[in-house]
Amino acid sequence: MVILQQACEYNFFVEKNPFKEHRFQVKINWNKLPTNTIKLNINGAFFKATLEAGLGGVFRNKDGDWIFRYCRSAYASSVMHCELMALHEGLNIAKHLDLCNIEIEIDSTDSILMLNENNPNLSNLILECRLLVYQLKHPILRHNFREGNEIAHLLAKEALKNFKISRCVHHARPPCFVEHQLLKEKHGFSFKLKYVSTSVCEKLAKFGN
Repeated sequence: MVILQQACEYNFFVEKNPFKEHRFQVKINWNKLPTNTIKLNINGAFFKATLEAGLGGVFRNKDGDWIFRYCRSAYASSVMHCELMALHEGLNIAKHLDLCNIEIEIDSTDSILMLNENNPNLSNLILECRLLVYQLKHPILRHNFREGNEIAHLLAKEALKNFKISRCVHHARPPCFVEHQLLKEKHGFSFKLKYVSTSVCEKLAKFGN
């Protein structure tokens, strides 16, 4: 995602009107990792009318092979609450599994910002997430677009679709409804082309993308 920052700089210096909002095409996919690194993709799905939420996440190795996934149904007060609960669940599992060398991807930039800001309505949850991040030795936490976070999105949707308040469900094998997407991502066949504005790319550059 460093390409986003480079593209912004290029547009600024070469265009006749550098302050005009430009859009350019970027390739979005699930990015493989350095050796001995595990990726955690996280997502939350929320239905405002009933305040029902689905939380989903998946741990994968550097090549995209499946390690572990979690799903949970819960009640949430907002989309932000839902996303933070999904993040908290993933961080808590990573801590219990003693996974320190991890990278975390989420498609909500607001959730990343919230870890460095205060929200009186979600303060306890934010503080718990901050503590887990500290205990995990500050893992990389970055944004990826929905298209690059597809499996976590499918898991969260499934938890919302089959809403049932219970303990978090853990599985070491991929469910059938994500197998096709998993194979596409593992072999590099799953990618989307997306037009991104200069303002969006500048925002993402602040997160290290």
